[in-house]
Amino acid sequence: MKAPLLEVKDLRKHFPIGGKSKNGVVKAVDGVNLTVHEGETLGIVGESGCGKSTVGRLILRLLDLTSGEIIFNGKDLGRMSQRELRPLRKDLQCVFQDPFASLNPRMSVGSAIAEPMYLQAGLSRAAANKRAEELLETVGLSAQAAALYPHEFSGGQRQRIAIARAISLKPKLIIADEAVSALDVSIQAQIVNLLGDLQAQTKVSYLFISHNLSIVRHISDRVAVMYLGRVVETATRDQLFDSPKHPYTQALLSSVPEPDVDQKRERIVLKGEVPNAANPPSGCAFHPRCPHATDRCRIEQPAFREVEPGHFASCHFI
Repeated sequence: MKAPLLEVKDLRKHFPIGGKSKNGVVKAVDGVNLTVHEGETLGIVGESGCGKSTVGRLILRLLDLTSGEIIFNGKDLGRMSQRELRPLRKDLQCVFQDPFASLNPRMSVGSAIAEPMYLQAGLSRAAANKRAEELLETVGLSAQAAALYPHEFSGGQRQRIAIARAISLKPKLIIADEAVSALDVSIQAQIVNLLGDLQAQTKVSYLFISHNLSIVRHISDRVAVMYLGRVVETATRDQLFDSPKHPYTQALLSSVPEPDVDQKRERIVLKGEVPNAANPPSGCAFHPRCPHATDRCRIEQPAFREVEPGHFASCHFI
């Protein structure tokens, strides 16, 4: 089998409290393992504060990792300096939640899209500008939009511009961090369909980070569920949504509205709040909120194991 495009091994990011390790650390990411194959979309879901966005920023090397490995296209990004990373940036792009914050307000959108091609791909200014106009048309905007500035567009249009810039260098992997969560539902559908069309054309891979389970179900091939800095379940989309194994995943999915009343799940309401990542519970991190927890759960951390072909979870009772 072909090696994955991205393989994350035992990834950890611990933030010192108050800037000093002697005060303790916040374990934002605590031993995450993930793989993404060429042309595949891996969705990452979980409650706010579970560490999913931090995972994306670590892979992009916007944050330095505490430990672990990030193997991208055969190279360990975690051991590279920023200078060594620069040639690889063209293969690893991102789309963030707020496109307005990631676009220079003093630069026309055509220039913003053309700049990476001029700096990284070696195109002339004229060729880069022409390609920028073509990319705007690819994402459903007009070539004339290249002369306009970010404030002259709607949120959905700005997100299309951010996507055009992300695909300008023909990347192998795009990390989309809550890329549609700030948009209206109708615009969300347009952006998700656009991402799907681009993937069909270019075989680009996506790491799609979102709290919106319905969108993740629509766009993903496989899904990873995170809780308190760890992945508690991974499976194919159909396996996870049709037959969730981990109690946390079951609770998450029970909150999703089901249009078919005959298929409606019983709502599972979790007690309490997500524990403090600076002082995580012993044993299974989910045990304070789990309706099935026993003394074993409070003492022993469950192994992350394959419960059926292609379906992994960490629970003592699966």
